[in-house]
Amino acid sequence: MSAANRTTVAFFPPGARRTVTAEIYQYATGQVLRFEGLDLPPTFHVDFSNYETRESSKPKIGSNSVVDIPGEYLRTGLPVYAFIVLSEGPEDSATEYVVQIPVRRRPQPTDAAPDPEEQSVIDELIAELNAGVEAAEACAEEAAGHADDAGDSATLAMSWAVGGTGTRPGEDQNNAKHYAELAAMGAEESGYAWFDVNDADGKMYVYISDNLSEDVHFAVNEAAGILEVTYE
Repeated sequence: MSAANRTTVAFFPPGARRTVTAEIYQYATGQVLRFEGLDLPPTFHVDFSNYETRESSKPKIGSNSVVDIPGEYLRTGLPVYAFIVLSEGPEDSATEYVVQIPVRRRPQPTDAAPDPEEQSVIDELIAELNAGVEAAEACAEEAAGHADDAGDSATLAMSWAVGGTGTRPGEDQNNAKHYAELAAMGAEESGYAWFDVNDADGKMYVYISDNLSEDVHFAVNEAAGILEVTYE
């Protein structure tokens, strides 16, 4: 609530000694009363009460034409009276001005604390909510960790397979693709042979690369029953 909403103005027309302010709601707190139209000293004495002619009053010291309104008088729902007491010495004081503050009644705010059984249920619900939040946070952290691990594993596998990830020193010369290319280059330079079974006739055929066609010879050793391969 702003300071303006907590301030009630008591305006005194010239020559007036009594005035009535706007209403204040019952149970309002932190209210102040500001006097306008009066030539008050820097500090002054104000007595507050719910009655103009009986019961006791509560003294308050005001300054700069403003004084706090005691909250206990607003809670009664009765009008609040402010008596401005001015003095010229310790034995010379008199009530000079009176302010009436109407109070509009309203339902009493609920500020009672819950009984022990209600508080136990509240505490249990709060504990369950906190446990659920903690569990959700833990699951989220674990999932994020697994995702990071999976990503790291995939990157490492790619590094060993083909390189190019920038995660290992020399990975572009130390991977399966690089070695396969070296093997193919060596085979092309040195020559190679391979065997293949023909599904149509059920026979196995031997093939050799062109650069070995004149140096590799095949012959069947009938005595031993084996195929001999010789290289010249």
